[in-house]
Amino acid sequence: MYDDNSLYRYRRLGILGSGQLARMLAEAALRQDLRVAVLSPDGEVPAAIPGVHLHRGRPDDTVDLQRFCRSCDVLTIENEFLDTQVLGRIQVAQPQLRIRPGPTAIALAQDKLAQKDTFQRLHIATADFQPVSSDSIVQQRSDLERRFPAGFLLKWSRFGYDGRGNLPVTPDTPTIDLVRFCRAGEVAGARIYAEERIAFIAECAMVAIRSAGGSMRFLPLTWTRQEAGVCLEVVAPGACLGLPASAVATAQRVVHSLADSWQFCGSLAVEFFLTRSGQLLVNEVAPRVHNTGHFSLYSGLVSQFDLHVQAVMDLPLAVPRYPQPQIMRNIPCPAEDPP
Repeated sequence: MYDDNSLYRYRRLGILGSGQLARMLAEAALRQDLRVAVLSPDGEVPAAIPGVHLHRGRPDDTVDLQRFCRSCDVLTIENEFLDTQVLGRIQVAQPQLRIRPGPTAIALAQDKLAQKDTFQRLHIATADFQPVSSDSIVQQRSDLERRFPAGFLLKWSRFGYDGRGNLPVTPDTPTIDLVRFCRAGEVAGARIYAEERIAFIAECAMVAIRSAGGSMRFLPLTWTRQEAGVCLEVVAPGACLGLPASAVATAQRVVHSLADSWQFCGSLAVEFFLTRSGQLLVNEVAPRVHNTGHFSLYSGLVSQFDLHVQAVMDLPLAVPRYPQPQIMRNIPCPAEDPP
């Protein structure tokens, strides 16, 4: 908690979303003596905790969002699946409101092909890729198999997460499955691309927090283990399991470059593949607090949620220190009994 009120440029934080991430953001904001509101169409949500003002409404409804934003100095997000055009209109109508991260950064993070373009422009290493479509995939398949001899995946540029929106392709995959996958993505509004399959030795991730003025704090580079596209286990720092110091330095350079390029404010998570040759390849980017940074919650020190709130509210950024290794496991919810 900050005792010096002169530190507070803004006091009222609005969070778009009302799930578990919003709850943890709200808890961090309340610890720092801020006023917190969340917007949700439902009253029975994880973020509806004592001290939080729950506004009923839909984030994609301009009228609901305008009404909500009148009670906020700063608006932040718990996920990137938002209508950035609506956010842009709100920003024009209410110029005093600070949207962090901004609509432009959110839109870039929503589109994996736009991310790929950014990686290429900034000379950031990533897996090779090729745009495709449902009309061309039948003719392109043999060319893609030659271009990517180790195999490839088809991906939607948008709406994919936790393994969704990805189709691993092997020589035995029926061509009709490729066509159906492409068409389903196009109907949803995504572009489709083929990406080479990477023979990685480890998956890792880094969460960094950037203030509006450009100051940054880095959480450790973590070693992650995925199962069916969902993060199952995180170890921080990944050096405990052999991630080299060179990978840490590369990850920091990459995250710093992306955050500066997007004029980012808040938490930015970047997922990587570490190849057998020691190369670090960017996989995906998320413009928010991230499951690979949850280990910071229970260390008794500053968490990614504390730092995100400090960044978006123009408060001084604490220095994250984790003197002991941290392990986080994702515990799946038990399946409900059938009726």
